[in-house]
Amino acid sequence: MQEKELRRMLSVNLEPSSIIDARMEEAYQMIRKAERKPESAKNPFVRRLLVGMGSVAAVFVLMAAFCVTNPVLAKEIPIVGGIFNKMSELFSFGQIPEKETVILFQEENKTANQTSKGGDAMEQSTGNTAAYQKTSGNLTVTLTEQYATNQAVFIGINIKNTQEFAKMAVFTDGTQTMSLETREQYSFRDDAIPAWRYAEGKFTDAHTFEGIIRIDYSEINVDDRKYQEAVKNADEEGRPIIDDSTYSQYMEEYEIPETFTMKLDITNVVGDLDEPLPLEEEKSQEELERMNDEEWQAYMKTLPQEWYDYPNRYQNWWQEGDWSYELTITKQDSASRVIEVNKTNSAGIGIKSIELSAVEMTLNTIEGGDTIAVALDADGNKIENGSSNVYELAIAGHDISKVYIYICDWDEYMDEIKGYGVSGNQHDKSFKEVLEERALFKTVVETST
Repeated sequence: MQEKELRRMLSVNLEPSSIIDARMEEAYQMIRKAERKPESAKNPFVRRLLVGMGSVAAVFVLMAAFCVTNPVLAKEIPIVGGIFNKMSELFSFGQIPEKETVILFQEENKTANQTSKGGDAMEQSTGNTAAYQKTSGNLTVTLTEQYATNQAVFIGINIKNTQEFAKMAVFTDGTQTMSLETREQYSFRDDAIPAWRYAEGKFTDAHTFEGIIRIDYSEINVDDRKYQEAVKNADEEGRPIIDDSTYSQYMEEYEIPETFTMKLDITNVVGDLDEPLPLEEEKSQEELERMNDEEWQAYMKTLPQEWYDYPNRYQNWWQEGDWSYELTITKQDSASRVIEVNKTNSAGIGIKSIELSAVEMTLNTIEGGDTIAVALDADGNKIENGSSNVYELAIAGHDISKVYIYICDWDEYMDEIKGYGVSGNQHDKSFKEVLEERALFKTVVETST
């Protein structure tokens, strides 16, 4: 799980839901198998860094000159909008195709004619202001663009505050996030989904955040109606509630249509403070690391109850409100496809298929035990996950014409194999060589055919 998502999820209060129960059980299984030492955040692609005020100043001067000498072209420079392009170097899944992006709202400089007549520069919107730009309290939240693949929906978001935001945390990969408490209604299902979404991006100034929300279809297609009915009947008859071993047989999936509508209600906007408020008698990191389990548990009991809430005044800034939108979403990705693989070893471990889009690849594996799948690109480089799901891989910067897929024993991978994939390691074998030797299952998928 990536640092930003882990930090967002630690203390969230969720409404009771069988869908949440299922996700929690998955999380517990991951925790049981996880390493004790946290994994450092890794980027799925090389990020560019702009260093030095001189470069920024030079760009500003050149752009100012450009706008003065080219007023007609200058009006095309977006003020609010173009977030997919602006955030491509920070977003985990990289560049979203511009040609297939649906523009919802874009604000522009209106300098032609006004500047030539001595008037002030004006701003005009090319989108539906009422539909995609909403204000509640001090915050104006604008949905700028959308893009949908066979695996997820991506939405650009701009959040403006009439007051200055508190200074927010910056993560190890340079990104910042804002968490959004939402209630979502989709045309392909009757019930609404309560959720926490996070926008991955950055603060462009003290008043403005821009980022990208990704909504995975696996988070919105779970059909638990049979499960709810079974639980109701069990309660009425005084029988035990269905256990984990039979849970899956009651769960189904909604089919995500090519075009569907989404009613998005945002009720809370939350940020992580760069400098959390200190607690009374707060322990240092060194003191915490020296504690045994009993001391740790005793210390945690001394913390105020509010510290466990999300959001809370110690760690977060937030503003509640009402920002509501209605979107029509159509899958636009011409690169979307499913490649059927259907290969297993003698133990029945293998891969069913891989789903591809222009920005990501999902592995649909066949696993029966404590195992983990790893994918390498055509050059032998590991393809990292772009979300908390380790099988949703960000393919930006990778040659995926050929994909090497391996399934390993979980413990062996974590304890002995994983280190070979860390950049700069001192091992005498490559990551690919070790996987070839020790994987329980391996195959190569040609995606260019």
